[in-house]
Amino acid sequence: MRSRLVAVLLVLVAGVAIDVVGSRTRRLYDLTAQHSVSLTHETKSVVRQVHHKVKVTVFLRRDEPGRVEAATLLARYHRLNRHITFKVLDPSESPGELHRLGVDPLAGGMAAVAGDRVERAASVAEQDVTGAIVRLLRHKSPTVCFATGHGEADPNATLPEGVAQLADLLRQNGYHVATTDLLARPVVPAACDALLMARPTAPLGPAAAELSRWLAADGRALFLLDPESTVDVNPVLAPYKLRVERGIVFEKDPGSVLSGDPTAPIVHTYSTANPLVRRLAPTYFPGVEEVDVDESGHVPGLTVSRLADTSNASFLSRDPQRGDFQLGRDLPGPVTVGAAADLSAFRGGTVHRTRVVAWGDADFATNAYLGQAGNSRLLVQALDWLTIDEDLVTLSANLAADRPISLTTARHRESLLLSAALVPALWLLAGAAVWLARRRR
Repeated sequence: MRSRLVAVLLVLVAGVAIDVVGSRTRRLYDLTAQHSVSLTHETKSVVRQVHHKVKVTVFLRRDEPGRVEAATLLARYHRLNRHITFKVLDPSESPGELHRLGVDPLAGGMAAVAGDRVERAASVAEQDVTGAIVRLLRHKSPTVCFATGHGEADPNATLPEGVAQLADLLRQNGYHVATTDLLARPVVPAACDALLMARPTAPLGPAAAELSRWLAADGRALFLLDPESTVDVNPVLAPYKLRVERGIVFEKDPGSVLSGDPTAPIVHTYSTANPLVRRLAPTYFPGVEEVDVDESGHVPGLTVSRLADTSNASFLSRDPQRGDFQLGRDLPGPVTVGAAADLSAFRGGTVHRTRVVAWGDADFATNAYLGQAGNSRLLVQALDWLTIDEDLVTLSANLAADRPISLTTARHRESLLLSAALVPALWLLAGAAVWLARRRR
């Protein structure tokens, strides 16, 4: 009897201790398969950089769906960093706060305040909250100018080949987005912190000389090129030891392509230490050419990084109509499909820096493919690196509500073997074992 009483007391003491420790710790353990009840790694990296008070106010009616979910989400931010506080108000009961924070009384939404700065969002999803905090941390919103005038992808087009979703993604991550027509006026505006040129299809003409001049004067540019484009940008890239090799990459590793398409390689790993690809998920390039890095010679202050390579089984085909490797004509893999260059110098007591990023594909940034794999995060991290916001970790927006399973040929074969052979075989084996056990009785 006494031993049972002691056991009960020990259980009670252990329960109280667990409750006390649990109430005083900020650590939570998410055991769900997709970590769906915890903040993403990108959000955690951003939240840990908040060192001053940030007040988040959400306006949702008491009977509005999502009110409890919003409070639960914001509680995770507060638990991770006590500098972040929040409150959820009914807009009909707090018209003064609505007016003070500049939130639309009909649409509602949220406002994040740090000092005298206010950032707003129309909804209360994680990407909206973290995007608002990122904008507060930046203190200044860099401007990304989309180059137009030479057949580039349209940042306002909602068609699959447009890049409107990319423009929206950049705004969510604290950027101002503008366009500049380099055909009508071949001058990069002074307000542009970075220039994005996506798949030009017409010769650049005077714009090429302007791009070279602007880059040499501490410019920053992201070039999204493509096998379908015949525009030669190598004269602009040459001072930074980058060069585009015409052709199209064929990937022969079945585990590195989607739906068996050899011209749509998946990049799984990144060998460079460049923060542009730090903690980056696999990326997907539907039709890509090589971005070669010239490693000969030495340019003072220039650092060039190969960002992403295809597998050893891949090759760059000079004749896309043929799917086989032609010795002496094609280039064997691995093939570099993205590279970055940083040219820095110390002059007049200040650091002067030019940064260039070039990718051999533009399709991965379009509306049709932006939401796949790590494509969206890659693009924002590239612009963060260009604008020297390396201390901020970007938030990758999960744009697509529909999340189909895209299997490589090898994975499809494995899943078929598992579902059609292995699982039924295990059931049959278990049944046979039970039958034998009963027969021996």
